[in-house]
Order: sequence, then structure tokens, then C-alpha cells
Amino acid sequence: MNIYQIIALVLPNSSGFKGARVLTTLYAIHLGAGPFGIGLLLSTYALFPLLLAVYAGKVSDRYGVRIPLLGGMMGMTLGVFLPFAWPTLPALFVAAAVTGAGFIFVQVSLQMLTGSLGVGAARTRNFNLYAMAVASADFIGPVAAGFLIDHRGHVATFFYLSLLNLAAVCGLLFMYRRIQTTATKSEDRKQQRMMDLLKSAELRRIFIVSAVVIAGLDLFQLYLPLYGHSVGLSASAIGMVLGAFAAAAFVVRAMLPELVRRYGEETTLIYSLYLAAATCLLIPFFSSAVVLGTIAFVLGLGLGLGQPLSVMLTYNHSPPGRAGEALGLRIAINNSIHVVVPAIFGAVGTVFGLAPVFWVNSAILAGGAYGGRRRKSQ
Repeated sequence: MNIYQIIALVLPNSSGFKGARVLTTLYAIHLGAGPFGIGLLLSTYALFPLLLAVYAGKVSDRYGVRIPLLGGMMGMTLGVFLPFAWPTLPALFVAAAVTGAGFIFVQVSLQMLTGSLGVGAARTRNFNLYAMAVASADFIGPVAAGFLIDHRGHVATFFYLSLLNLAAVCGLLFMYRRIQTTATKSEDRKQQRMMDLLKSAELRRIFIVSAVVIAGLDLFQLYLPLYGHSVGLSASAIGMVLGAFAAAAFVVRAMLPELVRRYGEETTLIYSLYLAAATCLLIPFFSSAVVLGTIAFVLGLGLGLGQPLSVMLTYNHSPPGRAGEALGLRIAINNSIHVVVPAIFGAVGTVFGLAPVFWVNSAILAGGAYGGRRRKSQ
């Protein structure tokens, strides 16, 4: 197994998933859901990842990634396909839950598999390539969803996106025997507790910064479609704005090794958050798709580094034999943000409008950058 075979799985699977998230938002609007209902719907995507992330990591540590990876991809395919067979608002909630449950096993397994392919600079390179593949999927999925909605309708688009996930399942079956089955060994597993990981000051810092990045990503990716719809943008235009964000994330992740070499991981991450905070303030002042796309591109330059850096740091600082569990805990914390943030700010958007959502997003990012700088100086 090599990193390019992993990328071949990541691209179609993540593209279908990211496209389905945007499609779910726009179809829910089409069915009459308001900001609060959409916030709850999008929180549903994160419910099972929150509950199952640590368990998924332990499974990968103890038994290997083959079975959880295949089961997760099949679950995601079913979840994306479900609204095509049952095109109602309740079906969107069921589909979000099923897709989220499959996603967490896929994400932990792929991150574990990527980390196992090398050490040192080779591992950094592999994680960076993995992150660039995810960024590519962030572009492909929303853009494809937007154009398919405009030309084939919401319901049919669920079917077309599910074909991307199905392609990933077929690819996994083709290379199934190449995936290592040897689990990481660790002594005295019965004495290990999840809270032991939180006793590590370095891991705690990584988890907090990662959560701030996720909050910023959520408030942009989940509410930009609502804002775009409110100012009269078409589904294609909204998809292109989200695609600009993803394209920037790809560009900045390609620059990641050089940025880290020149400025260090801490400084790079802190100032990227400051850039994102400043950019997010601008969104509610504009309604042009071109201007919003430009803002989204700059915002993507700021937020694109948070996830790959936090994944690499989590893997590198995890105790021996517990990398999957540490990655799962990071994802569980992130998904607590996925659950809480859309629901809370869905209510904020309903009462105060969408502009305060983006301004609070800016404050969260700036606060995370300031907190990271302060911790660094102590």
C-alpha cells in the first residue's frame, strides 16, 4: 500500500461526502427548513462521529483498518444514496446519521493507514499529500453538487454523488489485500484510559487549536450556502464560492512543508488563524459571487493548514500503540464542535440574521490564535 493508492480512495469518497453536505443544506432549504432546522440537520452529521470516534480509533489500533474502512465506506454510500430513494426532510436526518457513522470509521482508518506508511519527513509528506487530496475533494464535491442541482435537480444529485462513494468501495475491494492487517501492539490495554491522553499538555494544546479551526470551518461551510441563498446566488455560484475556499486550501497545503521549515509549526498556525479571522469579517458586506469567491479563497489560505498540522501533531505525540485512539479523541472533540456549533448558531441566525454568525466566527478564530500565542510564550 502507498500514499497514492490511499489518495485514489480519498478523492471519490470524500468528494461524494462533501458534495452531499452542501446538497443536504440546499435541499433542506428547498423543502422549507429554516436556519435552526438546518443547524440541527448538519449537527446530525457529527452525532455518531462524536459518539464513536474513540471507539473507531481503538478498533483500528487493536484489529487493523481493513474491516472498519470497508464497513465505513459502505455506510457512507448508503447514507448519500438514501435521500434519492426517500426524498423527504426526515430522510435527510436519517441519511446524515448513517453517513456520519460511516465517515468516522473511514476517517480514522485512513489517517492511521497514512501515518503507518513512513516516519519522519516521509510521514510529514504523506500526511500533506493526504490533506491535499481532502482539499481537492472539498473543491470537487461542492462544485459538482452545485452544477448537478442546477441541471438535474436535488433528488437526482444524491444518486450521482452516491456513485462517487460506490467507486471508492470498488477501489477498496480491488486493493483490499494490500492493506496491512497487523494491529499495533500495546501492553496492559485494560489499564489504559482515555483521560490519560488528556493529561499530555502537548496533546491538550493540539486538541484545543484543532477545535477552534473546526468551529471556523463549520461556521463558514455550513452557513455560506444559507447566506448565498439569501442574497440570490444560484446553486452553481454557491458551489463555486465553496470551491474557491477548497482550492485555496489545496494551494496552501502544497506550501505546508516550506512554511513549517521556515517559520515553524506554531507560528504558521497562529498567523494563519489571524488571517482567517480578518477575512471572515468581510463576508456579510458583499453579495457578489466573484467578491465572495475571492474572500473565500483568502479564508481558505488561512484555515487550510489547521487540520493537516493537527493530525500530524496528534499522530506524532500519541503514546506508543495508541495513535488511533488519540486520533479518534481529536475527532471526537472536533465533532462535539460539529454538533454544538450548527445548532447554537442556527438559533443565532434565526433570531439575529446571518451576519452575526460570520462575525462571531471571526472572534472565535482570533481568540484561538491569541490563546495559542499566549500558551506559546508561557
